[in-house]
Amino acid sequence: MAGRPRILIVRLSAIGDVIHALPVLDALRRALPEAHLGWAVHPGPANLLEGHPQLDEVVLVPRRDWTPGGLLRIRRLLREHGPWDAAVDVQGLTKSGLVALLSGARQRIGFAGPASREINALFMNCRVRPRARAVIDMNLELLRPLGIEPGPARAVLHENAEDIAHVCEWAAEARIGPGSTLLLDAFAGWETKVWPRERWLVVAREAARRHGLRPLVAYGPGEHDSAAALAAEISAPGCQPVLPPPTTLRQYTAMVRRYVAAAVGGDTGPIHLAAALGVPTVMMFGPSDAQRNAPVFADARFETIQDLSQPCAGTFARRCPHHAPGHCMDGVTAEAVVAALDRLLGADRTHA
Repeated sequence: MAGRPRILIVRLSAIGDVIHALPVLDALRRALPEAHLGWAVHPGPANLLEGHPQLDEVVLVPRRDWTPGGLLRIRRLLREHGPWDAAVDVQGLTKSGLVALLSGARQRIGFAGPASREINALFMNCRVRPRARAVIDMNLELLRPLGIEPGPARAVLHENAEDIAHVCEWAAEARIGPGSTLLLDAFAGWETKVWPRERWLVVAREAARRHGLRPLVAYGPGEHDSAAALAAEISAPGCQPVLPPPTTLRQYTAMVRRYVAAAVGGDTGPIHLAAALGVPTVMMFGPSDAQRNAPVFADARFETIQDLSQPCAGTFARRCPHHAPGHCMDGVTAEAVVAALDRLLGADRTHA
């Protein structure tokens, strides 16, 4: 592209998927340092992108304004931020395709084949059939029409001084030292991504005994009381859990970067964030696909665990016809997770 191209990334949600798309931003900025780069995103995950050092602007697209009048408002909003030379639709859905079309971008790049869902392909005039299996690498293949070949999947996550001050104050009050906690993300929006509760107790207590790590029980909106109850169950001599403070996504990034030594959880946004920061991460998969959703970022240190013998494995079912809620990952044992943590953390951290 000649001059200073204006390129819009379209990935509206969710948190983990936005993190998966960050390597697209990194690759664009490295290949086209003079480009004007924008990102169309819903409120919520937008906090990860606001003030991002590789991004020129964030275009906030309302979540539920898809009436004819709402589409006109979205069109007006996108074109106020334009003109756009290209839109890269990383999401591959009807609504993201509409956003790319309404942006007025001359070149609209999206997926071909199964990665293009619903009627997304109708809105694209440049389609890429990905060859990679991991979605992070698939996303990078969308840059080929711009002359950018896939390379290392680097994800830049950022925070500002206020974000850092917020979590440092919490850490001082809670007597949390740098790199001293094990992040436990025991909750999920899908009932099929929930791991049996008693296994969290085993993992937390073993990590405290073997590696001296204090359990940090993460939670999202509406989950504080459940997290507090789990922390109370985990509590034992030599294992005193702590809850994080209320945070924005950037504040959460600051907390994980500074105070988390390892992370355990399912296929969720907070766990992908930890992996993208290079935190040793054990990720458990049930109905989603470990090969597709593995956090294959350039600096990631992770292990994925999935019981492929389960009939729901890889189906992406939010509700399972084969298991009661919370039992799709019964084939993932606490012992397997503890062993994966041991491998990632190494013998040098193990207490006799």
